[in-house]
Amino acid sequence: MPRFDTGLAASIALGAVLRILPIEEWSRRPCVRDECTYGDLASSIWRGQGMVGTRGWLWAPGYPSIIAAHVKLFGKMKDVKYTQVIIACLTIWLVWRFTKAHFGSRAAFIAAMLLAVNPTHIFYASSLWSECFYTALLFGMVSAVGWARGEAPGVEASEAPAHWSRGVLVGVLLGACVLFRGVATYMLPCIAVTLLWGRTRSVAAWKTVVATTLAAALVVSPYSAYATQKFGGFVLSDRTLGQMMWLGNNDYAPISFDYGNGIIDDREFDRITGTGRPHCDFELSPTRQDACEMAAGAAWIKANPTEFVSRVPLRVSQMLTPHSLLTRNLRTGRWKSLPAAGEEALIVLVPVFSFVVMVGGTIGAFARGRGWYLVGAALIVAYHVAAIACLAGLSRYRVPLEPLWMVFAGGLLADPRAAWVALKADHRRLWGAVGVTAVLLVLMLRFLPVAWPLWRSWW
Repeated sequence: MPRFDTGLAASIALGAVLRILPIEEWSRRPCVRDECTYGDLASSIWRGQGMVGTRGWLWAPGYPSIIAAHVKLFGKMKDVKYTQVIIACLTIWLVWRFTKAHFGSRAAFIAAMLLAVNPTHIFYASSLWSECFYTALLFGMVSAVGWARGEAPGVEASEAPAHWSRGVLVGVLLGACVLFRGVATYMLPCIAVTLLWGRTRSVAAWKTVVATTLAAALVVSPYSAYATQKFGGFVLSDRTLGQMMWLGNNDYAPISFDYGNGIIDDREFDRITGTGRPHCDFELSPTRQDACEMAAGAAWIKANPTEFVSRVPLRVSQMLTPHSLLTRNLRTGRWKSLPAAGEEALIVLVPVFSFVVMVGGTIGAFARGRGWYLVGAALIVAYHVAAIACLAGLSRYRVPLEPLWMVFAGGLLADPRAAWVALKADHRRLWGAVGVTAVLLVLMLRFLPVAWPLWRSWW
């Protein structure tokens, strides 16, 4: 019988309480931008209209469908937040379990706590955003990769070969990721490389990749067929790439919606976007409108290749800002009833956790990361960052990636001395850690001051 772990129990209990309290305290808080759209889409679904386009955006159906199901079952959209508390606790358990298998109990407790008490993750779990579900699906998929490889704590894959059918679970979770977030559409190569890492001569490994691919296709295909027929153009999960190109590849600087480095006022949004190329005709179907925006964005990139490349650091900095949409909600007064000191403390804690996770995780990855998990986590993070580097950045796009890095941060913080010894023993890893961390700090620090009106910039 498994031994009861008080650290895990404390992490889950604390994580649950901290996520339930905001739901009860701020249940009547007005929705913000995408929250409102999720609610509108959910209303369309439970009223029988299915997924619809919203001013050229055709979003992935996963999260609106989940909200709609809660309205059908329980009568209120708000009730999905309590399910998100359960999903968040499941993710805490997965992070704990995975970190323990790789770095031991102390590291597992630290990693689990980094997620349990993280203000940004608490905010998303208690709000109408898809991040909580996508985070769980993404980390669950990576955990399933380890299971599909036949690896257990202290056991190499070659010693414990797994049946190829385990790839089905990986594929199901990958397909679910695609249905929740369009950016996951092209993540399959990352997963295939991770499944095959160190096992390219194994027939079972290649069969696992095939099983993963087929399972993912079977999960996505029913909605893809429905949406393609309904909207008169091919749809896999969403059609938002053109809209993202309009935001990030236009005559104005790439648009974000975070506090201090983005737009939070609709009039300001209209003023700025009015200086660039106009939208394609909204009377077009969502697929045709998106195709039109993609063509216009590609034409802009072709005409402005130097400008396109020069904006890459800005887009990545927008994504890696140490603040989050919680900062925006606090600074704009949407989370009322908190004392001023409490608001300021949260605004400080958000970047503190970001630096611990991203910087600590990066150093930990170079120091203690090994094998397939290092490869898989690095590929998934690099893929998401590369996608944003070509479009427009927002802090919420970073959030689902953080638990992957919490594993490494837990390994670093649990035994800093061992991490330092490991880095000194391999100069390539040492200088890799120094170089990547230096670049990461530059990108993260760019927008650090924006949350404080008396500071706002470095110069």
